[in-house]
Amino acid sequence: MKDMKDILANAKAIVLAPLPSILCLGGILVLFVSFIDYDKTNGLSLHGNIHWAIFICGALLVIIGLVIFILTRGTAGIRKWLNYDKGIEIKRDSLKFIIKSGEIQEIQDATKNAVIVLPANTTFVDSCATDARTAMGAFFTKHFPGEIGALPSLLKKVLDAAGIQAEGNGQYAAGTTVILPDSFAKPAKVVVTASTIRTPGTGIVSRPDIICNCIGEILKATADKRIDTLYLPILGSGHGGVDRGLALLFLLIAMLHYSKSYHHIKVVHIVVHPKDVKGLNKSKELKQILAMP
Repeated sequence: MKDMKDILANAKAIVLAPLPSILCLGGILVLFVSFIDYDKTNGLSLHGNIHWAIFICGALLVIIGLVIFILTRGTAGIRKWLNYDKGIEIKRDSLKFIIKSGEIQEIQDATKNAVIVLPANTTFVDSCATDARTAMGAFFTKHFPGEIGALPSLLKKVLDAAGIQAEGNGQYAAGTTVILPDSFAKPAKVVVTASTIRTPGTGIVSRPDIICNCIGEILKATADKRIDTLYLPILGSGHGGVDRGLALLFLLIAMLHYSKSYHHIKVVHIVVHPKDVKGLNKSKELKQILAMP
């Protein structure tokens, strides 16, 4: 049954794609014919008199073609005016994505079964927590201003308790993910994931494969914690330097991929900072995301 629906959908797309052009071109040809006479002596000849019945048929074909073109192109135009304040929903099987404008530190409606994901870089101990321009810094500045000074040692303790050791350069592997103690579960449990790499001479960068690793590690870390909802920014964008549309595309693809192995997550809230909405709307990747079945 599903295959038949796919076949019908593809057939419809094939039929509709050239239809406006065929109708318009056919209509123009019929309009031209309405000015032609034919007799055995002179053959075909143009004249000033119009065959009105033929002319009306040609005009109708052109109008119908233009209407179909406008209607079928209208969907693409409407998508330029997405309502990020209300939220854009994408459903795939049992997984629902909600892409919504907001700031990660302002989340108030999270439940006890939710997790808020904060991106860090692979050092876990630098200025991210105190920089209000970052998601982590803004979150801790709002909710735990008194804990910011002790955060590097706290993260080190959590990493050690999880048996996660730094690599030879003193940094942790990209994608390393930990859950903070329950004392930081305000307004929901907090997960920190290393979505960017700090490298000498390059600074902080990210890559699509790091974004995918982070998603896999987030789902792995939350698999047995009775978590069914995620709140997270677009990992890898911002300081990470990955184009926001591309980062969002890889984030969604990774979620769809890893959710085949980890089935506990049902809703993913992707929080888009208000200043990033305009740029995201212009991305060609967003059109691919909205076209996801």
